[in-house]
Amino acid sequence: MIVHMKSGVTADGDRVKAVVAKATRYGLVPEIHAEPGTHFTPVEIYLKDGKTQASSLPEYIFGNMEGVDQVVRVSPAKVSAVMNGDRERHRIPIGNCYIGGDEPTLLVAGPCMIDRYSRRTLEVLAAAGIKHVRGGFLKPRSRAEACRGFGHQALSDFMLVARQSGIESVWTEVIEGADINDVRRARDAAKFDGTVVLWVGARNCGNFRLLEELGIQKEFPVMLKHGLHMTRVEELFDTAAFVLYGPMKWNDDGSLDKRPSAKAGNSKLIFCVRGLQKVDPYDPHRFRPNFGWIDELRDRSWAPVCLDPSHMAGRWDLVFRDLTEGLTHNPDVVLVESHIDPCQSLCDQEQAIPAERIDEIIDRVDEHNAQH
Repeated sequence: MIVHMKSGVTADGDRVKAVVAKATRYGLVPEIHAEPGTHFTPVEIYLKDGKTQASSLPEYIFGNMEGVDQVVRVSPAKVSAVMNGDRERHRIPIGNCYIGGDEPTLLVAGPCMIDRYSRRTLEVLAAAGIKHVRGGFLKPRSRAEACRGFGHQALSDFMLVARQSGIESVWTEVIEGADINDVRRARDAAKFDGTVVLWVGARNCGNFRLLEELGIQKEFPVMLKHGLHMTRVEELFDTAAFVLYGPMKWNDDGSLDKRPSAKAGNSKLIFCVRGLQKVDPYDPHRFRPNFGWIDELRDRSWAPVCLDPSHMAGRWDLVFRDLTEGLTHNPDVVLVESHIDPCQSLCDQEQAIPAERIDEIIDRVDEHNAQH
């Protein structure tokens, strides 16, 4: 890995010293290279393997430091979401704020599926102060006859309303690689200039071709929900690797082609905890709560962690209870389903918070943030 410093940064300056100190802390061996030029002296810092392999670290660790112009990989990426050598957690810009690190918990609310009531839903949510919304334009369903969403045009209309309502980010699900471009087209058609977050749902987390495509693009942050039958967070880390590695190429003998495989993938990664397959038929939840995964993911990974109490609860009255308990685990994001008239929702009616009660959700998140 090579860190290129901005012009005017000197080899013996504080900014270079800061990069060297961080690299050493991460277990790397830094080497400073400065070659005098006609107008200025370019400074590069080679980060070589020490106790830690440079290829195991995400680029953002050095790329967001003061005075750094660019971080370039010279060896194949072996980036993991697991902490390596330090406790630094990733902060991701979402609209006009950040998530991750020590930032406040961000509330994202909106309909499970974009429908004919979504304009009114967004208007009510925005009037209540919601700045970040969710809405699916395509939905994988467990029953073939269930509505699967209204596609690209519905998302474009949704984003237009979001723009008109002062919304700063839209979170939506993608099912296959082609959907990424549909999201891009919808955003451009609506002239939505906020952040768009793409998520992979629990039923689709094994779609490795989709994960590869999400890793190749770096335009949109990616949120990964864990699978229903996962039993360990390592399984979620393994899934995330397909996004983090990005484009990989192999020689005809199956060995890695190092030159085209040197560039890392998308490190704007978010994990989502949404409940596991239920084993107790008398449990009132739709899915078995796994709040402890929030702690483990925050402790062991550098990625922000989202809580989805709606899917966990399955009933909107339980969402309030699960939200309260989930907030004690300090998630970076909370994703809540809300609809202007849940009885008219085309997907997950019972777990949608009535939009007129979103103030209660906002109050609980605000109270949590005030205490942290």
